[in-house]
Amino acid sequence: MIPPAIVDEVRQAADIVEIISDYLTLQPAGHNYKALSPFTREKTPSFVVSPDKQLFKCFSSGKGGNVFNFVMEVEKLSFPEAVELVARRSGMDISRFTEKKEQKSAHEESLTETLRWAAKFFRGTLESDAGKLGSIYLAEKRGLSEKTIKTFGLGYAPDAWDHLFTAAKRAGIPQKHLLDLGLISANKQGNSWFDTFRHRVIFPIFSVGGQVVGFGGRTLESDPKAPKYLNSQESKLFEKSKLLYGLHAAKNEIRRMENALLVEGYMDVLALHQAGMTNAVASCGTSLTRYQAKILRRYTSRVLFMYDADRAGQKSMMSGIDILLAENLTPFVIILPEGDDPDSFVSREGREKFLRFTEEKMLSFQDFQIRFFRESGDFAEPDLKSRAIKVMTHTIAQIPDRIRRELYLQELSKKLGLTLSALQELLEKEEGATENKRLSSENRQELPPPGKPAPKISVLEKTFLKALLESTGYGNAVLEFAASHEEMLELPHHEAQEIFIHLIRRYHDIADRPDERINIASEISSFGTPESRDLASELLIEQPISKKWLEQSNVHADNAKRCLAMFLDAFKNLILEPLLCQKNRLTEDIRLESDTDREIELLREKIILDKKIRKTSLDLKKMITAILEES
Repeated sequence: MIPPAIVDEVRQAADIVEIISDYLTLQPAGHNYKALSPFTREKTPSFVVSPDKQLFKCFSSGKGGNVFNFVMEVEKLSFPEAVELVARRSGMDISRFTEKKEQKSAHEESLTETLRWAAKFFRGTLESDAGKLGSIYLAEKRGLSEKTIKTFGLGYAPDAWDHLFTAAKRAGIPQKHLLDLGLISANKQGNSWFDTFRHRVIFPIFSVGGQVVGFGGRTLESDPKAPKYLNSQESKLFEKSKLLYGLHAAKNEIRRMENALLVEGYMDVLALHQAGMTNAVASCGTSLTRYQAKILRRYTSRVLFMYDADRAGQKSMMSGIDILLAENLTPFVIILPEGDDPDSFVSREGREKFLRFTEEKMLSFQDFQIRFFRESGDFAEPDLKSRAIKVMTHTIAQIPDRIRRELYLQELSKKLGLTLSALQELLEKEEGATENKRLSSENRQELPPPGKPAPKISVLEKTFLKALLESTGYGNAVLEFAASHEEMLELPHHEAQEIFIHLIRRYHDIADRPDERINIASEISSFGTPESRDLASELLIEQPISKKWLEQSNVHADNAKRCLAMFLDAFKNLILEPLLCQKNRLTEDIRLESDTDREIELLREKIILDKKIRKTSLDLKKMITAILEES
């Protein structure tokens, strides 16, 4: 277990803005930063990061918390794993607190730990005598250096049926984890298991944060029936359509160079990185997806396509252009010499010639499309050319920004020698079709799941909790008062009451240490449920809840006194609110009562209740005045 003090040390060393920037494109918004939610599809940014509070809140999905909670959500990690990743990202070594003890139950191992173990196992096999064939292939045949092999964690699975399975059993790895992650497969009868990856060099696939999420394996078999590449099966950790191979190593260089080099294969990425082009990434053996384009958009607005020189590679680039443009990226294309791929070309020609070639041969996406159609004979006849022009107009229609659409349409008009009005007519048709398709897709994906709506929290409860949460930044005075009057309060909203009880309990933990403070950015990870954590994040990040809060901000420059004043005001109203509701019910009962004796009885009850309300209000007012005068 990682000690709480170390967890807090890691959180303080980490900059939540810097870490979330690895996953999202953050834009300044006042004191905070905003981005499109990574959890929902939205057009208007509702994801907010507060550098002052070191918290995030996604107002479209409701999720919120500190840097650990964010990493847990996007990387699908446990809390200790998220702390470890953030520590690594912040340059801290906490391995002495995370190394596994031998006596730890196998059932306690997580899927991520199993993947980590498998990566280490494959790497160890490559470095052993059993991995000699893999080493020869990678180093001698493919020309990879020892540094590149180690940097990307390459490994080897020998030509054996149960090499990994047997080692996993010895290491106490749960068999279910191996099955769920596709590391082993069942025979047809389902009564025995064997290694999925056999006689293959292994490419660990990393998340953007550097966690192993799956594997790719390249066969060394000469059998043409054996699939050349084999990937991990889809799982909650490994979704090929949402991953870019090499991004964990390329993201900083992509930002620095303001462009990404997009290739097809694992070996292309490795060869380019080894040659110094460390902004190269690949689409994990799939056609480029919208999600992958969104990921690239976080780091750059320019993408340089460099797929294989064959017709299949060019067709893939044609479809990928539309996807990149739809995400507001500007694609450029490089067509390699026939028979080449990025790996073979850079390995043969070297870095300098490669860079010179890319500078000289780089095409705009429109020039590439025209060349593609011309070489395929689609410009030879009017009917074929008309269809090709519709395809190019459809491509322009994918661009979200209207000004950019108009400019590219003007470019196309000049390049093809066609009137702008004719192309404009085509574009309007394509825009309509594109918008209808987009709306249809959004409607299918965003239908709210049926279910009981969550009960709403009142403004009064929100004001009370916001003041209580914010007060922790200025000392324990408000918490001390709340703890001493705990029995007087029970908040109707379940998560609000959970937060209240948690903070009171934490105050009691430190009450005998007057100088100790509760750091709410750290504490938020310890809240009992994700719902209470999300609510606390929302209260801490959202704008002032009521006009009264704003008025108090103007009256009291001192933040501590503002929190205390707002807390006490909300405290008073929370106590009076049930009494006032009771009075309203009594008043209505009196109005509807037809029996005179019963009406008189109800009137007496109301008189007693009125006195209680006046006395409680007066007592609370005196108490609050005294507290504020002392503060």
